[in-house]
Amino acid sequence: MNNINQYNFDIIHVATHLRDTLEYVLPRDHDAKVFEQRKAVLTKGLEKETPLGKFLEANKDKFEKVITEYKEFLDEVYGDNSTILAKTSDGKIRVDHSQHIKIYKYVNDLMEPIRDVIYFHLNLARKQNQAEPIIEDLMKIDDSHYRTFAYMLVMQDFQKSFFEFQKVMGEAKGQPTPQSNYIVQNELAVMAGILRNMRSKTHCTDNKTLDTLDDCLKVIEMSEGRRDRIDDKPFPELFKNALENTNKLLTEQGPKWQELFNKALQEMLADIRKNTENKAQA
Repeated sequence: MNNINQYNFDIIHVATHLRDTLEYVLPRDHDAKVFEQRKAVLTKGLEKETPLGKFLEANKDKFEKVITEYKEFLDEVYGDNSTILAKTSDGKIRVDHSQHIKIYKYVNDLMEPIRDVIYFHLNLARKQNQAEPIIEDLMKIDDSHYRTFAYMLVMQDFQKSFFEFQKVMGEAKGQPTPQSNYIVQNELAVMAGILRNMRSKTHCTDNKTLDTLDDCLKVIEMSEGRRDRIDDKPFPELFKNALENTNKLLTEQGPKWQELFNKALQEMLADIRKNTENKAQA
């Protein structure tokens, strides 16, 4: 793997740990050692001697807002005083599941500019005739995999908030209340905005991924009253179908993404070892 692709893979590695931050919304045990590994990679990613940190600093005029939010993210999500994630005495991570939207917002806000940096270097490698299939192939599935994973999680929480909204409105006999307004403004509208932003920034072009994302957005539009429900199906069925299709695609993508990522990682490590040995022999 040549230098520009090693440089880019380092940034992809940071983006992978940013994506994996989404895992904390899942209702399962989370290991503190994995948490520390993610925190270390994400923290180092902002340091000026690393590829991403160096690029952001060199282009500070364009990325100042990103740098500021990145620091806020590290402090609010991974910091010692975080109210979202906290280590427990038994080596686990306690998650405040009432703050999922904060995680979604941070990951969405930071992921797109970081992916822009990755694609900038992909295009630069192409122009310099240094593009390598391993990175090209990895990023093709990575874009689809990230968005599908994020969609599955955000859609699940959107569904919960929407059903809660329906319950509140039913109890109020269809009249808006402070609680229903809060759900619409601070939960449903925010998550719908995140989903739409993710869809608008896609680089993948395969119909399977795009159709899956679009089908989810159709359900969002139905919940907003912007689109008629298909065959007048009830919302539980509409959400169930959209989520099942998303999960099915995610299950197909996961092993493919992991295989390509591991292959790229091993290739980069082998090149680093080779270069180190050559320097030692010189």
